[in-house]
Amino acid sequence: MLLPTFEFHEPLSIKDALKLKKSLGEDAKLLAGGTDLLVHLKKKLITTNNLISLSGIKALSLITKEKNAVIIGSCTTMTQLSSTPIIQKNFPALKAGCDNLGTHLIRNRATIGGNACNASPAGDTLPALLIYDALALLETSDKKREIPMADFFTGPGKSCIQPDEILTGFRLPIPGKNSGAHYIQLGKRKSSEINLVNVAAFLKYDPDTKKIIDARIALGSVAATPIRSPKAESTLMGQTPEEACFFAAGEMARREDCHPIDDFRGSARYRQAMVGVLTKRTLTRAYELARSACI
Repeated sequence: MLLPTFEFHEPLSIKDALKLKKSLGEDAKLLAGGTDLLVHLKKKLITTNNLISLSGIKALSLITKEKNAVIIGSCTTMTQLSSTPIIQKNFPALKAGCDNLGTHLIRNRATIGGNACNASPAGDTLPALLIYDALALLETSDKKREIPMADFFTGPGKSCIQPDEILTGFRLPIPGKNSGAHYIQLGKRKSSEINLVNVAAFLKYDPDTKKIIDARIALGSVAATPIRSPKAESTLMGQTPEEACFFAAGEMARREDCHPIDDFRGSARYRQAMVGVLTKRTLTRAYELARSACI
């Protein structure tokens, strides 16, 4: 299966890429890692006369610390993210999402920006971006804007990115003390398979009162987009972090916050049941990491 014919553009700066995108408009697609886009072009699911490669723009592949946040360039690969100390230390759920995406070869090419722009409900890094309250950094030739990831996805394969915009990166606040996070995905195989269910959880507790003071849960593969689980989160607030509490949150996520469908990979009923199981497991592990950080 061959790629269709198109013009290939290789800008070396964000400014040049934005100029190209503005001049070519919707007749151009942005290429980062290409692990999804090139497949879609071969299958003729997407057509375009122009490809703008972002891989030569070094600024888009940087991971930098800025005050109390980390800025991740949109062309940062999954392998790069997973192996960076500041990500390993502060964002274990994001690292887990990177490690679970595809095979080694795919992780060497796939980018976090591409994963977000693909906007699959099953994307491996997307629940982590949601629980870490990440902001998407969008830029045109005239202005910049920051969008919470909770507002970034508008439907399956759709996002809020405008035709003349480029996703340049993400801003993730560095989690405070006494917090932990975890991510689990469930698929038919360990890798190279679209997830049946994927869940990320963030937990912060007060070591003096032994109560949960912040909780975030994100669910993938069980709605039209990756989603937060607000009712499950509210169940946890002010509670003692223990098995019964985590089980109750899992049940709330399962019953109230997810809306899975049947497809050839699994039934809606099975997905719903697994939301409860994985929510409890991610919360348990998040609490373990939060406690270990205090020792």
